[in-house]
Amino acid sequence: MKTLLIMRHAKSDYPAGAQNDFDRPLNEHGRKDLPRVGHLLAQYGPRPDAVLASSALRARQTAEGLAAALALPNEALRFDDALYLAPPDALAQRAATFLDTAQTGLLISHNPGLEAWIEQVSGAEVRLPTAGLAAIELGAFSWADIPRASGRLLYFVVPQLIKAITRGISQP
Repeated sequence: MKTLLIMRHAKSDYPAGAQNDFDRPLNEHGRKDLPRVGHLLAQYGPRPDAVLASSALRARQTAEGLAAALALPNEALRFDDALYLAPPDALAQRAATFLDTAQTGLLISHNPGLEAWIEQVSGAEVRLPTAGLAAIELGAFSWADIPRASGRLLYFVVPQLIKAITRGISQP
């Protein structure tokens, strides 16, 4: 059974020196959210085998931060320029490149494409804030079939909720 994790990049900054939107880094708030999301995936799963992220700086930093929190090997991470502000069809086409050995693929990108894609794949309408994460059960199939796949939303979580439910629970 394959599971697709869809995540919006963590909260980014608007620094004066940034030349364009593509080069915006994570802010402090965004950096603090990554261990929370990583803890959730490590404790409750599903844990990603492969991560595919937009190559925009904020998405790259999100993927690298989660990979570090989950102790994923470097080869589990890939970055793709085509995911930057991609529409749902392009997101699906890129997700089709996950290796079939991966049972759980995590795709990190940008809105508004992600919200529309979650609805296409699962039928669920969600508002995906920064560092929001949706887990969709796709069943047994090849990743190459994902552009035509439909699934079931397992859960949808946002960093504020993770923070609220883990208050008092020790985290790394």
